Amino acid sequence: MTVDVLAIGAHPDDIEMICGGTVAKLIDRGYKVAIIDMTRGEMGTRGTPETRAAEAAAAAKVLGVTERINLDCGDGRMENTEENRVKVIEQIRRLRPKLILTHYWDDLHPDHSATGHIVKDTMYPSGFANYPAEGDPFRANEYLFFMAHFPFDPSFIVDVSDYHEKKLEAVRCYASQLFNEKIDGLETGISSPSFINRLEARARTYGGMIYKEFGEPYLVRRPVPVDDPVKLYEPFGKIYASKRGQAE
Repeated sequence: MTVDVLAIGAHPDDIEMICGGTVAKLIDRGYKVAIIDMTRGEMGTRGTPETRAAEAAAAAKVLGVTERINLDCGDGRMENTEENRVKVIEQIRRLRPKLILTHYWDDLHPDHSATGHIVKDTMYPSGFANYPAEGDPFRANEYLFFMAHFPFDPSFIVDVSDYHEKKLEAVRCYASQLFNEKIDGLETGISSPSFINRLEARARTYGGMIYKEFGEPYLVRRPVPVDDPVKLYEPFGKIYASKRGQAE
């Protein structure tokens, strides 16, 4: 089965927490989206790999993804190796997505950084006819890099205002990772009571940059092609016109 979009995260829950609104929006618009988790999250402070696998399946159902795959590349010790690149390339060749979403490669978490580098370095080899990986040669149209710990100047921001609640519904499937006063154990950044508020604050910040309620930022390494700049900026005109109308 082929898909339109492939979202690749380092751990179960990364896709939901970072670009879940975009995934939900694209699926609602009829696009087929698959998710790859590079690791099982077995080094995580909270939860077990089995628990996280069940949570990932539940979150995928909430979002409506076509398929979810785990490549088991080693949580906390993932590296940009030929072996790991081959694993990703074989999935890209099988799923043949138009777009690939993944981590920005400069990140505080080494698995996020490694995932960004691994996926970034598949763009050309996946299309090499003689590359030693299963599947017919294929290249996605573009790779979009999403933001985790370290900010960047986004190439564009996706308006996810109508999908923020769906994103949070998927995020809350990861009960083992989130705040729960009944669970004893070390607190993490994700398990702190303020985590959901911080997710919302970021989404509001980037949404505000495009005059929307919630947004998710992306970076691309090449110029973004624009066919019609007039239509591209129509949303801004509508905002200003609405404000003028209210003032009158």
